[in-house]
Amino acid sequence: MKKFTFAAASALALALAVPLVAQAGGHKGGGKHLEMLDTNGDGAVSRAEAEASYAELFGRIDTNADDFLTQAELKAGHEAHRAEMKAEWAGKREGRPAREPAADADPARAEAWKARKEERKAKMQTKAAERFAAFDTNSDGRWSKVEYTAHRLEHFTRLDTDADGNITAAEQEAARARMKERRGKWRDKPAGQ
Repeated sequence: MKKFTFAAASALALALAVPLVAQAGGHKGGGKHLEMLDTNGDGAVSRAEAEASYAELFGRIDTNADDFLTQAELKAGHEAHRAEMKAEWAGKREGRPAREPAADADPARAEAWKARKEERKAKMQTKAAERFAAFDTNSDGRWSKVEYTAHRLEHFTRLDTDADGNITAAEQEAARARMKERRGKWRDKPAGQ
Protein backbone atom coordinates (compact mmCIF):
# COMPACT_ATOMS: atom_id res chain seq x y z
CA MET A 1 0.00 0.00 0.00
CA LYS A 2 2.86 2.35 0.84
CA LYS A 3 4.42 1.81 -2.61
CA PHE A 4 1.08 2.57 -4.26
CA THR A 5 0.73 5.78 -2.21
CA PHE A 6 4.20 6.89 -3.22
CA ALA A 7 3.58 6.00 -6.85
CA ALA A 8 0.25 7.79 -6.83
CA ALA A 9 1.78 10.83 -5.16
CA SER A 10 4.51 10.95 -7.78
CA ALA A 11 1.95 10.69 -10.54
CA LEU A 12 -0.05 13.40 -8.81
CA ALA A 13 2.90 15.77 -8.80
CA LEU A 14 3.48 15.25 -12.50
CA ALA A 15 -0.19 15.37 -13.39
CA LEU A 16 -0.54 18.70 -11.66
CA ALA A 17 2.66 20.19 -12.96
CA VAL A 18 2.46 19.29 -16.65
CA PRO A 19 -0.62 21.30 -17.71
CA LEU A 20 0.49 24.53 -16.02
CA VAL A 21 4.03 24.24 -17.31
CA ALA A 22 2.50 23.84 -20.75
CA GLN A 23 0.40 26.97 -20.22
CA ALA A 24 3.43 28.89 -19.17
CA GLY A 25 5.28 27.89 -22.30
CA GLY A 26 7.65 25.75 -20.26
CA HIS A 27 8.22 23.34 -23.12
CA LYS A 28 8.15 23.45 -26.87
CA GLY A 29 4.58 23.80 -28.03
CA GLY A 30 3.51 25.65 -24.87
CA GLY A 31 2.06 28.41 -27.02
CA LYS A 32 -0.61 26.15 -28.48
CA HIS A 33 -1.71 25.17 -24.96
CA LEU A 34 -1.87 28.83 -24.01
CA GLU A 35 -3.97 29.58 -27.06
CA MET A 36 -6.37 26.82 -26.00
CA LEU A 37 -6.70 28.37 -22.52
CA ASP A 38 -7.06 31.91 -23.86
CA THR A 39 -10.68 31.40 -24.83
CA ASN A 40 -11.39 35.08 -25.53
CA GLY A 41 -8.28 35.49 -27.70
CA ASP A 42 -6.89 38.56 -25.90
CA GLY A 43 -3.37 37.13 -25.61
CA ALA A 44 -3.54 36.57 -21.85
CA VAL A 45 -5.00 33.87 -19.63
CA SER A 46 -7.36 35.34 -17.07
CA ARG A 47 -8.06 33.79 -13.70
CA ALA A 48 -11.58 32.92 -14.90
CA GLU A 49 -10.19 31.18 -18.01
CA ALA A 50 -7.76 29.23 -15.82
CA GLU A 51 -10.54 28.22 -13.40
CA ALA A 52 -12.68 27.00 -16.31
CA SER A 53 -9.73 24.99 -17.61
CA TYR A 54 -9.13 23.48 -14.17
CA ALA A 55 -12.81 22.53 -13.84
CA GLU A 56 -12.72 20.85 -17.26
CA LEU A 57 -9.52 18.98 -16.36
CA PHE A 58 -11.01 17.95 -13.01
CA GLY A 59 -13.96 16.44 -14.88
CA ARG A 60 -11.70 14.45 -17.19
CA ILE A 61 -9.61 13.08 -14.32
CA ASP A 62 -12.69 12.29 -12.17
CA THR A 63 -13.44 9.08 -14.07
CA ASN A 64 -16.09 7.84 -11.64
CA ALA A 65 -17.88 11.24 -11.64
CA ASP A 66 -18.18 11.40 -7.85
CA ASP A 67 -16.86 15.01 -7.72
CA PHE A 68 -13.68 13.92 -5.92
CA LEU A 69 -10.19 13.04 -7.11
CA THR A 70 -8.35 10.18 -5.51
CA GLN A 71 -4.68 9.52 -5.88
CA ALA A 72 -5.55 6.54 -8.10
CA GLU A 73 -7.56 8.79 -10.46
CA LEU A 74 -4.72 11.31 -10.54
CA LYS A 75 -2.26 8.54 -11.35
CA ALA A 76 -4.51 7.21 -14.12
CA GLY A 77 -4.89 10.73 -15.51
CA HIS A 78 -1.15 11.19 -15.49
CA GLU A 79 -0.58 7.86 -17.22
CA ALA A 80 -3.13 8.73 -19.90
CA HIS A 81 -1.44 12.09 -20.50
CA ARG A 82 1.94 10.39 -20.63
CA ALA A 83 0.66 7.87 -23.19
CA GLU A 84 -0.66 10.73 -25.35
CA MET A 85 2.71 12.49 -25.18
CA LYS A 86 4.61 9.28 -26.05
CA ALA A 87 2.37 8.74 -29.06
CA GLU A 88 2.94 12.35 -30.15
CA TRP A 89 6.72 12.00 -29.74
CA ALA A 90 6.71 8.70 -31.62
CA GLY A 91 4.90 10.39 -34.49
CA LYS A 92 7.51 13.15 -34.58
CA ARG A 93 10.35 10.61 -34.57
CA GLU A 94 8.80 8.52 -37.30
CA GLY A 95 11.16 8.15 -40.22
CA ARG A 96 14.20 9.26 -38.23
CA PRO A 97 16.96 6.79 -37.43
CA ALA A 98 16.91 5.39 -33.89
CA ARG A 99 19.63 6.53 -31.52
CA GLU A 100 22.37 4.01 -30.93
CA PRO A 101 23.32 3.28 -27.31
CA ALA A 102 26.86 4.21 -26.37
CA ALA A 103 29.12 1.25 -27.10
CA ASP A 104 31.57 2.18 -24.35
CA ALA A 105 29.00 2.60 -21.58
CA ASP A 106 30.50 2.07 -18.13
CA PRO A 107 28.35 -0.46 -16.21
CA ALA A 108 29.41 0.97 -12.82
CA ARG A 109 28.49 4.47 -13.91
CA ALA A 110 25.16 3.22 -15.26
CA GLU A 111 24.41 1.53 -11.90
CA ALA A 112 25.27 4.72 -9.99
CA TRP A 113 22.98 6.71 -12.28
CA LYS A 114 20.19 4.19 -11.75
CA ALA A 115 20.60 4.44 -7.95
CA ARG A 116 20.47 8.26 -8.07
CA LYS A 117 17.40 8.06 -10.25
CA GLU A 118 15.63 5.79 -7.75
CA GLU A 119 16.64 8.05 -4.85
CA ARG A 120 15.30 11.10 -6.68
CA LYS A 121 12.08 9.26 -7.50
CA ALA A 122 11.56 8.40 -3.83
CA LYS A 123 12.11 12.05 -2.83
CA MET A 124 9.64 13.24 -5.47
CA GLN A 125 7.05 10.73 -4.28
CA THR A 126 7.43 11.89 -0.68
CA LYS A 127 7.06 15.54 -1.67
CA ALA A 128 4.03 14.76 -3.81
CA ALA A 129 2.35 12.90 -0.94
CA GLU A 130 3.02 15.86 1.35
CA ARG A 131 1.62 18.25 -1.24
CA PHE A 132 -1.50 16.14 -1.70
CA ALA A 133 -2.04 16.09 2.07
CA ALA A 134 -1.48 19.84 2.32
CA PHE A 135 -4.36 20.58 -0.06
CA ASP A 136 -6.58 17.81 1.31
CA THR A 137 -7.97 20.30 3.82
CA ASN A 138 -10.48 17.93 5.39
CA SER A 139 -8.00 14.97 5.42
CA ASP A 140 -10.41 12.57 3.73
CA GLY A 141 -7.78 11.19 1.31
CA ARG A 142 -9.29 12.81 -1.78
CA TRP A 143 -9.59 16.24 -3.34
CA SER A 144 -12.85 18.02 -3.92
CA LYS A 145 -13.15 20.39 -6.85
CA VAL A 146 -12.53 23.30 -4.44
CA GLU A 147 -9.34 21.70 -3.07
CA TYR A 148 -8.12 20.87 -6.58
CA THR A 149 -8.83 24.38 -7.85
CA ALA A 150 -7.09 25.95 -4.83
CA HIS A 151 -4.00 23.89 -5.59
CA ARG A 152 -4.02 24.81 -9.27
CA LEU A 153 -4.63 28.50 -8.57
CA GLU A 154 -1.50 28.56 -6.43
CA HIS A 155 0.47 28.00 -9.64
CA PHE A 156 -1.56 30.62 -11.47
CA THR A 157 -0.85 33.16 -8.71
CA ARG A 158 2.87 32.39 -8.86
CA LEU A 159 2.94 33.10 -12.61
CA ASP A 160 0.78 36.23 -12.30
CA THR A 161 3.69 38.33 -11.02
CA ASP A 162 1.89 41.68 -11.28
CA ALA A 163 -1.21 40.26 -9.50
CA ASP A 164 -3.63 41.69 -12.06
CA GLY A 165 -5.54 38.41 -12.50
CA ASN A 166 -4.04 37.67 -15.93
CA ILE A 167 -1.00 35.77 -17.13
CA THR A 168 0.39 37.81 -19.99
CA ALA A 169 2.88 36.82 -22.68
CA ALA A 170 5.59 38.73 -20.77
CA GLU A 171 4.83 36.81 -17.57
CA GLN A 172 4.91 33.55 -19.50
CA GLU A 173 8.27 34.44 -21.00
CA ALA A 174 9.63 35.38 -17.55
CA ALA A 175 8.43 32.03 -16.17
CA ARG A 176 10.12 30.25 -19.07
CA ALA A 177 13.38 32.11 -18.39
CA ARG A 178 13.25 31.24 -14.67
CA MET A 179 12.63 27.59 -15.52
CA LYS A 180 15.57 27.51 -17.94
CA GLU A 181 17.78 29.15 -15.32
CA ARG A 182 16.80 26.59 -12.66
CA ARG A 183 17.28 23.76 -15.14
CA GLY A 184 20.73 25.07 -16.00
CA LYS A 185 21.73 25.32 -12.34
CA TRP A 186 20.52 21.78 -11.75
CA ARG A 187 22.57 20.48 -14.66
CA ASP A 188 25.68 22.28 -13.41
CA LYS A 189 25.58 20.65 -9.95
CA PRO A 190 28.40 18.27 -9.15
CA ALA A 191 27.41 14.62 -8.80
CA GLY A 192 25.90 13.71 -5.44
CA GLN A 193 24.29 17.08 -4.66
